[in-house]
Amino acid sequence: MSSSPESGEFHPLRVPLGPVWRDANVRSGPSLDSPVIRLLLPDAAVGYEAEGWSPGDEVVEDQHRDGVITSAIWFRLAIGGWSSAVNFEPETVAVVLADAAPSPIGSQAP
Repeated sequence: MSSSPESGEFHPLRVPLGPVWRDANVRSGPSLDSPVIRLLLPDAAVGYEAEGWSPGDEVVEDQHRDGVITSAIWFRLAIGGWSSAVNFEPETVAVVLADAAPSPIGSQAP
């Protein structure tokens, strides 16, 4: 399932997101069809900052230690490009977006 990135509204929100928990593709837009412009590798010492977020393509990630993560929220990173919310720890994303978006990310048991 996907939604058109053009229909999504950008919401400025400059916040630290922390490190990625898995290899994460950074894309040119909030869509799985957007070209990959860089790859982020998991490293607990390297944190990332968001300039804001936008709805985009829904991404389902089934490899997280806490179960399946599903999100249609994408962060525009301060280093450039877009990364799905599923690339960051669900607890961090939930805190960051607590007042910014209704139910942006969910985690379910496998």
